[in-house]
Amino acid sequence: MPEPDKNNQWNRLVDAAREAGATTENGEGPEDHAPSTFVSGVITMRQGLWKFARTVLWRRWSLIVALMAIALYLVFYTTMNSNSRDQKAAPEPSRTLPLPPDSAQ
Repeated sequence: MPEPDKNNQWNRLVDAAREAGATTENGEGPEDHAPSTFVSGVITMRQGLWKFARTVLWRRWSLIVALMAIALYLVFYTTMNSNSRDQKAAPEPSRTLPLPPDSAQ
């Protein structure tokens, strides 16, 4: 099998990642850690930032959903209340009362 081209940028990137401990290939076990503390610190920091971002996004979305539910409730409440006010409008005077006497006579 021919040896991969060392000038290929993709192969150089894969080799650099393999040397940094970011990939395991050819049966290398999970006990094979990154050789430098800097790389392992970067990986740990990335995982911590991802957990923090998920927590913040979850809290933000739950807050937005709660505010939208309150707004929806208020819209329905005011809509229903305005309908009941229209029904309780001042009653018209009764038509059974006699008409006032004509003053022209």
